[in-house]
Amino acid sequence: MHVGLRITLDAPVEAVRDALLSPAVMVAVTKPFLVYRSRDPRGFPVRWVPGEPHPITASAFGVLPAGDTHVDLSRYEVDGVPVQRDDGGGTSGLFGRMSMRHRMAVRPTADGRTLLLDQLSYRTRPAVLGVLLWPGMWVVWQWRSIRMRALAPGWRRPRRAAA
Repeated sequence: MHVGLRITLDAPVEAVRDALLSPAVMVAVTKPFLVYRSRDPRGFPVRWVPGEPHPITASAFGVLPAGDTHVDLSRYEVDGVPVQRDDGGGTSGLFGRMSMRHRMAVRPTADGRTLLLDQLSYRTRPAVLGVLLWPGMWVVWQWRSIRMRALAPGWRRPRRAAA
């Protein structure tokens, strides 16, 4: 099963690509439907670092536990198109019953904005669980679209981690 977006964001590619490395953006685009918290005692990093997994937990509306997982990013290009993939996986709860593959690709538009392709493919055990979850996943993905469009103008300048 999968859910996906194809949206244009009012920010240049490098600013969007940089924003996708921000745990704060991940939290902002899914809240209140999914509320993420870091499992690391130090909290979320300022930026996701590709190849450095980070444990997280999630709850629906901040009250119904969805389980634990981890973010484990890799970045690469396909035919010159930047792609970010989350190779993390669930470790407990509902997330522990899912295998997921989340990919986000960005490309510039002629007017200096960014086309974002955002796709989550998932499988569940048992398979019928995936069918039952799909309507909720679709709603979360539509919310992601709304939130990303609202936040993107503020991403115009790439942010850098403090030294």
